[in-house]
Amino acid sequence: MVTTSQAVSVGRTATDEAEVALSGRGRYRRLSQSREERQLFECRKGSAPARGAPYCRDVGLGLLFDVVPRNLKSACTVFVVVASALTAAAVRGQQKVNKVEQGQAQMALHQVQDVIEKRYYDPAFHGFDLHARFAEAEKKINELPTLTAGLGAVAWAVEGLNDSHTSFIPPERNVIIDKGWQMEMVGDKCVIWAVQPGSDAWKQGLRPGDEVLKVENYQPNRATFAKIAYRLEVVAPLAEYHFVVASPGQSARQLVVKSRQEVFPQELRGFTGGDTLHQMLRLYKGYRILGKSRIAEMNDKLMVWKLPEFNLQPADINRYVDAAKKHETLILDLRNNSGGREEALRWMVANFFDHDITVGNLIGRKGIEPLRMPSRGKGAFAGKLIVLVNAQSASAAEVFPKVVQIEKRGIVLGDQTAGEVGRAEVVPLEQGGTAIFDYWVEVTVSRFQMPDGTDPEGTGVAPDTKILPTQADMAAGRDPVLAAALQLAGITLSPEEAGKMFPVQWLTH
Repeated sequence: MVTTSQAVSVGRTATDEAEVALSGRGRYRRLSQSREERQLFECRKGSAPARGAPYCRDVGLGLLFDVVPRNLKSACTVFVVVASALTAAAVRGQQKVNKVEQGQAQMALHQVQDVIEKRYYDPAFHGFDLHARFAEAEKKINELPTLTAGLGAVAWAVEGLNDSHTSFIPPERNVIIDKGWQMEMVGDKCVIWAVQPGSDAWKQGLRPGDEVLKVENYQPNRATFAKIAYRLEVVAPLAEYHFVVASPGQSARQLVVKSRQEVFPQELRGFTGGDTLHQMLRLYKGYRILGKSRIAEMNDKLMVWKLPEFNLQPADINRYVDAAKKHETLILDLRNNSGGREEALRWMVANFFDHDITVGNLIGRKGIEPLRMPSRGKGAFAGKLIVLVNAQSASAAEVFPKVVQIEKRGIVLGDQTAGEVGRAEVVPLEQGGTAIFDYWVEVTVSRFQMPDGTDPEGTGVAPDTKILPTQADMAAGRDPVLAAALQLAGITLSPEEAGKMFPVQWLTH
């Protein structure tokens, strides 16, 4: 959910706004609004980027652009490469201790702790001993030789809260780590759901439908999946990943798959390098493609809307809904939707209910605040609504289907959702003098309670009808969930045909 905050920094004060979305741990948002090129060129010319500058971390990529608009000094300064995320762990082998970097890690730890203590929704931290955790992290940092390793300890300290919307966001890196594969939870199994053709993962034999028994030193399950993704893909993206996987009906096998790496120049002052600028623009465009809605209008009876994230502007949401009103039924596919901006959720609710809705209560330090969202009235979609969710549907993509269930507005099909719901704010932090490096902490400022009294954090939303693809379905590219939804809408399509409707899209850069 979107809110604002003040920047906390070393060596300066600032009151820049921070924008954050209703989205789960490690699933960082792309808040781009089609102004990316203008913002980059403005920064290049020496003016601060406009509000709404894109936050371009995606799970599996090691490059982070500015999460929030900041003042000119921090937005258009030199990038400092503080992380070599190309190693499989923060410390492998013996390294000489860098006391300066240890001090920087300690300062980051203290800044992050201070922000959490002042802003976290529960001043008692739901019984968790925050001070002891951060004290232990400080001891760890004293034993770690580099800033990279030290920042890993900062991330570990914050992780102890076990809160989907509270996490440490490391500094920018000058390397894109493109894995070429995606995994997800399906029921109680962790399964590879997509592998990019031509990638090393494909060449090594990793395939959709493979069950992930182990990745690096982790055995993923429902309780650990989000933390594993955060550690391996946000804190320390890897040049190669070690797997133990099992294809449908086959015994387990070990694989080592290499990531694609693209290195940007290590010194970028205001994006002055022409080649680098074009690289970044291509990356922005690639993100915009991944975040773009896709629709399929079957006939006058049905439209399918695949919404990958809650990032649309109100006019765009109205446009898609107006298109849906030409049909009797809408299938809204929120699978793998990690959430987004509260404003987008507000307009989605406005367009599907003919009356104002209280979607829940926000519980914070100042008490309980009802979150009420007005209806678009006669402009709302009044037809039949079918919502699809899976274990990767998070935050706003959990609130919306739960409201649909409570209001008896439609039917929800698929898998139990992620259980990552809350209102958070992102606070920018920085260190340095001439050369500044930036990092952030996302903090839950309000716990979210649904109108029926349930709290989806940690539990998720159960669908009305649970339908899961099997490993064999995923290996064959079948989509039995969408096929079942189409059947409810009066259209018969095989799972094989349904699986071809929305092909997997990969980031291009």
